[in-house]
Amino acid sequence: MRVILASSSPRRKMILGGVLNFFDIIVPDVDESSLPGENPRDHAERVSALKAAESLGKAGRNGETLVIASDTIVTIGGKIIGKPADYEDAVRTIDMLNGKTHSVVTAVTIIHDNGMTRTATSSEETGVTFRKLDGEEIREYLSLVEYADKAGSYAAQEHGDKIIASIQGSMTNVIGFPLRKFFAMLVELDLAMRVFAAAK
Repeated sequence: MRVILASSSPRRKMILGGVLNFFDIIVPDVDESSLPGENPRDHAERVSALKAAESLGKAGRNGETLVIASDTIVTIGGKIIGKPADYEDAVRTIDMLNGKTHSVVTAVTIIHDNGMTRTATSSEETGVTFRKLDGEEIREYLSLVEYADKAGSYAAQEHGDKIIASIQGSMTNVIGFPLRKFFAMLVELDLAMRVFAAAK
Protein backbone atom coordinates (compact mmCIF):
# COMPACT_ATOMS: atom_id res chain seq x y z
CA MET A 1 0.00 0.00 0.00
CA ARG A 2 1.29 3.43 -0.94
CA VAL A 3 0.65 6.01 1.79
CA ILE A 4 0.52 9.68 0.74
CA LEU A 5 0.39 12.78 2.89
CA ALA A 6 -1.36 15.49 0.88
CA SER A 7 0.32 18.49 2.48
CA SER A 8 3.26 20.87 2.25
CA SER A 9 3.13 21.49 6.01
CA PRO A 10 6.34 20.55 7.86
CA ARG A 11 4.26 20.30 11.04
CA ARG A 12 1.96 17.63 9.59
CA LYS A 13 4.97 15.79 8.18
CA MET A 14 6.56 15.85 11.65
CA ILE A 15 3.45 14.60 13.45
CA LEU A 16 2.66 11.84 10.95
CA GLY A 17 6.33 10.89 10.78
CA GLY A 18 6.22 10.19 14.50
CA VAL A 19 3.89 7.24 13.89
CA LEU A 20 4.58 6.19 10.28
CA ASN A 21 8.12 5.55 9.11
CA PHE A 22 7.47 5.91 5.41
CA PHE A 23 5.05 7.91 3.29
CA ASP A 24 5.16 10.00 0.15
CA ILE A 25 4.24 13.67 0.00
CA ILE A 26 2.12 15.25 -2.71
CA VAL A 27 1.34 18.94 -2.39
CA PRO A 28 -2.27 19.70 -3.36
CA ASP A 29 -3.25 22.83 -5.24
CA VAL A 30 -6.83 23.75 -4.33
CA ASP A 31 -8.87 26.90 -3.77
CA GLU A 32 -9.18 27.32 0.00
CA SER A 33 -11.60 30.25 -0.17
CA SER A 34 -14.74 30.08 1.96
CA LEU A 35 -18.13 29.66 0.33
CA PRO A 36 -20.89 32.16 1.14
CA GLY A 37 -22.54 31.22 4.44
CA GLU A 38 -20.16 28.32 5.06
CA ASN A 39 -19.51 27.60 8.74
CA PRO A 40 -15.93 26.98 9.94
CA ARG A 41 -16.20 23.21 10.45
CA ASP A 42 -17.88 22.66 7.07
CA HIS A 43 -15.20 24.78 5.44
CA ALA A 44 -12.32 22.80 6.96
CA GLU A 45 -13.92 19.47 6.04
CA ARG A 46 -14.66 20.56 2.46
CA VAL A 47 -11.13 21.87 1.86
CA SER A 48 -9.58 18.76 3.43
CA ALA A 49 -11.63 16.55 1.09
CA LEU A 50 -10.62 18.67 -1.91
CA LYS A 51 -6.95 18.32 -0.98
CA ALA A 52 -7.23 14.55 -0.69
CA ALA A 53 -9.09 14.10 -3.99
CA GLU A 54 -6.72 16.39 -5.88
CA SER A 55 -3.66 14.59 -4.51
CA LEU A 56 -5.08 11.18 -5.42
CA GLY A 57 -5.53 12.47 -8.95
CA LYS A 58 -1.89 13.58 -9.03
CA ALA A 59 -0.73 10.23 -7.65
CA GLY A 60 -2.53 8.22 -10.30
CA ARG A 61 -4.27 4.96 -9.62
CA ASN A 62 -1.31 2.60 -9.62
CA GLY A 63 -2.10 -0.02 -7.02
CA GLU A 64 -3.51 0.33 -3.54
CA THR A 65 -3.20 3.88 -2.25
CA LEU A 66 -4.09 5.69 0.96
CA VAL A 67 -4.22 9.49 0.86
CA ILE A 68 -4.25 11.54 4.06
CA ALA A 69 -5.17 15.22 3.88
CA SER A 70 -5.89 17.86 6.48
CA ASP A 71 -7.02 21.46 6.80
CA THR A 72 -6.71 23.67 9.87
CA ILE A 73 -8.55 26.89 10.55
CA VAL A 74 -8.74 29.31 13.44
CA THR A 75 -12.15 30.71 14.25
CA ILE A 76 -13.60 33.17 16.74
CA GLY A 77 -17.20 34.33 16.89
CA GLY A 78 -18.02 32.26 13.81
CA LYS A 79 -15.40 34.10 11.75
CA ILE A 80 -12.70 32.14 9.94
CA ILE A 81 -9.23 33.58 10.47
CA GLY A 82 -6.82 32.63 7.73
CA LYS A 83 -3.12 33.16 7.15
CA PRO A 84 -1.91 36.75 7.44
CA ALA A 85 -1.44 38.87 4.34
CA ASP A 86 1.61 40.59 5.84
CA TYR A 87 3.27 41.51 9.14
CA GLU A 88 0.75 44.17 10.12
CA ASP A 89 -2.09 41.75 9.39
CA ALA A 90 -0.39 39.23 11.70
CA VAL A 91 -0.22 41.89 14.44
CA ARG A 92 -3.93 42.64 13.99
CA THR A 93 -4.80 38.95 14.09
CA ILE A 94 -2.92 38.27 17.34
CA ASP A 95 -4.48 41.40 18.84
CA MET A 96 -7.95 40.15 17.83
CA LEU A 97 -7.29 36.88 19.72
CA ASN A 98 -5.66 38.73 22.62
CA GLY A 99 -7.01 37.67 26.03
CA LYS A 100 -9.80 35.60 24.45
CA THR A 101 -10.64 31.97 23.76
CA HIS A 102 -10.82 30.90 20.13
CA SER A 103 -11.25 27.55 18.40
CA VAL A 104 -8.86 25.62 16.21
CA VAL A 105 -10.68 23.24 13.87
CA THR A 106 -8.69 20.63 11.97
CA ALA A 107 -10.36 18.34 9.46
CA VAL A 108 -8.83 15.07 8.27
CA THR A 109 -9.76 13.22 5.09
CA ILE A 110 -8.67 9.67 4.30
CA ILE A 111 -9.14 8.21 0.84
CA HIS A 112 -8.47 4.50 0.39
CA ASP A 113 -8.25 3.48 -3.26
CA ASN A 114 -7.94 -0.18 -4.16
CA GLY A 115 -10.08 -0.52 -7.24
CA MET A 116 -12.95 0.71 -5.13
CA THR A 117 -12.63 4.09 -3.44
CA ARG A 118 -13.67 4.83 0.14
CA THR A 119 -13.52 8.31 1.62
CA ALA A 120 -13.91 9.44 5.23
CA THR A 121 -13.74 13.00 6.55
CA SER A 122 -13.97 14.11 10.16
CA SER A 123 -12.83 17.06 12.25
CA GLU A 124 -11.78 18.00 15.75
CA GLU A 125 -12.14 21.29 17.61
CA THR A 126 -9.81 22.56 20.34
CA GLY A 127 -10.18 25.68 22.46
CA VAL A 128 -7.15 27.94 22.85
CA THR A 129 -7.06 30.84 25.32
CA PHE A 130 -4.54 33.61 24.80
CA ARG A 131 -2.88 35.54 27.58
CA LYS A 132 -3.55 39.26 27.76
CA LEU A 133 -0.74 40.77 25.69
CA ASP A 134 0.42 44.30 25.10
CA GLY A 135 1.63 45.56 21.72
CA GLU A 136 5.28 45.00 22.54
CA GLU A 137 4.65 41.38 23.55
CA ILE A 138 2.74 40.73 20.32
CA ARG A 139 5.55 42.10 18.18
CA GLU A 140 8.17 40.25 20.21
CA TYR A 141 6.32 36.97 19.66
CA LEU A 142 6.02 37.55 15.92
CA SER A 143 9.76 38.24 15.74
CA LEU A 144 10.40 34.72 17.06
CA VAL A 145 8.21 32.65 14.73
CA GLU A 146 7.48 31.95 11.08
CA TYR A 147 3.93 33.26 11.12
CA ALA A 148 3.24 33.78 7.40
CA ASP A 149 2.02 30.23 6.64
CA LYS A 150 -0.04 29.78 9.79
CA ALA A 151 -3.77 30.24 10.29
CA GLY A 152 -4.20 32.70 13.12
CA SER A 153 -0.61 33.96 12.67
CA TYR A 154 0.77 31.80 15.49
CA ALA A 155 2.13 28.35 16.22
CA ALA A 156 1.46 26.67 19.56
CA GLN A 157 4.67 24.66 19.25
CA GLU A 158 6.82 27.75 18.60
CA HIS A 159 7.19 29.83 21.78
CA GLY A 160 3.51 29.21 22.47
CA ASP A 161 4.04 29.80 26.19
CA LYS A 162 4.57 33.49 25.43
CA ILE A 163 1.01 33.96 24.14
CA ILE A 164 -1.10 30.95 25.21
CA ALA A 165 -2.67 30.71 28.66
CA SER A 166 -4.35 27.31 28.15
CA ILE A 167 -5.37 24.69 25.60
CA GLN A 168 -8.62 22.79 26.06
CA GLY A 169 -8.21 19.62 24.03
CA SER A 170 -5.71 18.13 21.61
CA MET A 171 -2.32 19.80 21.18
CA THR A 172 -1.67 17.95 17.90
CA ASN A 173 -4.98 19.31 16.62
CA VAL A 174 -3.78 22.86 17.30
CA ILE A 175 -0.49 22.12 15.55
CA GLY A 176 -2.39 20.87 12.51
CA PHE A 177 -2.99 17.11 12.65
CA PRO A 178 -5.20 15.46 15.31
CA LEU A 179 -3.54 12.09 15.84
CA ARG A 180 -6.27 10.54 17.98
CA LYS A 181 -8.89 11.47 15.40
CA PHE A 182 -6.71 10.01 12.63
CA PHE A 183 -6.25 6.73 14.53
CA ALA A 184 -9.99 6.48 15.18
CA MET A 185 -10.74 7.01 11.49
CA LEU A 186 -8.30 4.27 10.47
CA VAL A 187 -9.92 1.88 12.94
CA GLU A 188 -13.39 2.75 11.65
CA LEU A 189 -12.25 2.04 8.09
CA ASP A 190 -10.62 -1.23 9.26
CA LEU A 191 -7.29 -0.02 7.91
CA ALA A 192 -5.17 0.62 11.01
CA MET A 193 -3.12 -2.58 11.05
CA ARG A 194 -2.55 -2.55 7.28
CA VAL A 195 -1.49 1.10 7.17
CA PHE A 196 1.03 0.74 9.96
CA ALA A 197 2.39 -2.50 8.46
CA ALA A 198 2.75 -0.84 5.04
CA ALA A 199 4.52 2.22 6.41
CA LYS A 200 7.20 0.47 8.48
